[in-house]
Amino acid sequence: MKKILLLGCISSALTGCTFTGANEVAPGEYMITSHGSIFNSREGLLENINQKAAKVCDGKPYHLEGDSGANMVVSTTTHIGQTPTTVLGLKAVCEGRKD
Repeated sequence: MKKILLLGCISSALTGCTFTGANEVAPGEYMITSHGSIFNSREGLLENINQKAAKVCDGKPYHLEGDSGANMVVSTTTHIGQTPTTVLGLKAVCEGRKD
């Protein structure tokens, strides 16, 4: 039982958590950024961005603009020092937006 609990704690620490936020930059256009640990994959961050885009566009069709293949690893200052994190940011443009 102790081994299973230890394995679960280690797995949780390695996967880390993600944060995805959206900021409206123009009517119907949102800059969506997903942040995570270095163990998060590009595909996972892109999935988070797509989920957030669907939410901010109220389920309407949208398309993403930007380089989804951009370099993602950045150094973030934390209380334990410089920590490598992954960041992916794309702009979601909602179809039928008001200009």
